[in-house]
Parts: sequence; C-alpha cells; structure tokens
Amino acid sequence: MAEQNTNLATQQEQKPATANKVTDFSLGIFGTSDNFIMANQMAKALANSTMVPKEYQGNVSNALVAMEMAVRVGTSPLIVMQNLDVIYGRPSWRAQYIIAMINGSGKYDMELQYDEKTDKNGKPFSCQCWTTKNGRRVDGPVIDMDLAKAEGWYEKNGSKWKTMPQVMLRYRAAAFFGRFNCPELIMGLYSRDEVIEMGAQRDIEVEAEVFDPFEAKAEAVKKEAEKPQETVEMADGEQATLDLNGEKA
Repeated sequence: MAEQNTNLATQQEQKPATANKVTDFSLGIFGTSDNFIMANQMAKALANSTMVPKEYQGNVSNALVAMEMAVRVGTSPLIVMQNLDVIYGRPSWRAQYIIAMINGSGKYDMELQYDEKTDKNGKPFSCQCWTTKNGRRVDGPVIDMDLAKAEGWYEKNGSKWKTMPQVMLRYRAAAFFGRFNCPELIMGLYSRDEVIEMGAQRDIEVEAEVFDPFEAKAEAVKKEAEKPQETVEMADGEQATLDLNGEKA
C-alpha cells in the first residue's frame, strides 16, 4: 500500500506544470504570450456570435480590443461590447454606462447627484454632477445651455439638446465629472454623444500654432528665391536681374 502511494506521488510530481496552469489576465491580454493565445481563442468565439454588436461580428481584432478594455475596467467583455461604440473611428462609451461605471465603482460614498437649475422660463438650463468621498464633496464642471450653444452642440443636425435638454445636460455633466475626477474608470474616453457632436473632423485636442521667427524668415527667403526672374540689358549697358514686377532683384 505504501509503495502504491509512493508511485502515485511520483506520477503527480512528473505531471507537466502547465496541466494545472490558470491564465492570469491581471497584466491584460497582451501581458504574456499565454494570455494572448487564450484571449485570441475567446475573441474568435465572441466574433462568431450574432448576439454581439455588428462592429465585433467576424472581427477578431475588435473583439480582442474589447476584451482588453474589459480587463482594464474589471467587467465582462460582453458588457463592454454592448456599451462601447465606434464613432468616426473613435471608441466611445455610452453616457449611461459612464454613469453606471462611476456609481458601481465603490470609489465614492454614494451615487452621482445632480444639481439642476432652470432658466427664467422654467426650462432646464444647467447641471452639475457631484458626490462625496470620505465625507468630502467632489464636484464636476457645470454644464449649461450657453456652453452647449457656444460649442455648437445645440445646433448640430439631429441634436437632442433641443428636444431633451435635461437628459443631455445630465449625460454631459456625468461625462465631464468622469474625465475630471476618475479618468481611470472611463479610460479617458469621450461619450458617444460628444464624439458625434465633434463631427467628422474628430479634433478633440486643438494644438495652438506657435510662431517661429526663424521658420518664418526661412520661408520668406524661400519664396523670394522662387520668384520668376529674368536678366535684361539696362540703358547704360549694364545687366540687371528683374522680377516680374520690374523691380531690381
């Protein structure tokens, strides 16, 4: 009997280490080769499903990206697929999901609160999201209709700001709260409505042009050198080079 137990123990020790190996996605699906191989198999299964959004059907690469994002935010790949839209080539969260992520994160003492104000006609005018953390109030930026009009959101074709101002104020206030106070939860992404309102140009961050006097001078010299010129005989017999305006070069 003792000999049988010894043989069994020896057989267990000789089993490959990979037999009981469990894939650890804590480093993300691209963290190790084993993670990527396993994730690729899972992505193929998801891409073959007709119940996932069309952006992922038959597209293993998109499914892999959704899985990586799911790992980063600590949720199911299917939930990410259902709430991550690709607008003008940019991934963007649905506003409802941004609110759900913030409220379900456990980062704050309570769910998001909304301070809302109306204009003199009683129509929705502004909204500010806030909550508390360890008893301290945490505020998001104030979003109002003046801002919506100044940024061009209000006049956009098909804009919901005209028909559902209170909903849009809440959605936008929540999205701004997330990017200001907990960007790690939403991974710095914009909401679906924001990307649509930005339009096809997708210029999210505008880079200011810096005037470089040296570059400007070099450009001026280059233009001067490129002017069409011709050599003519002057009255005193000398030759001179003139540009098209007849001025001496």
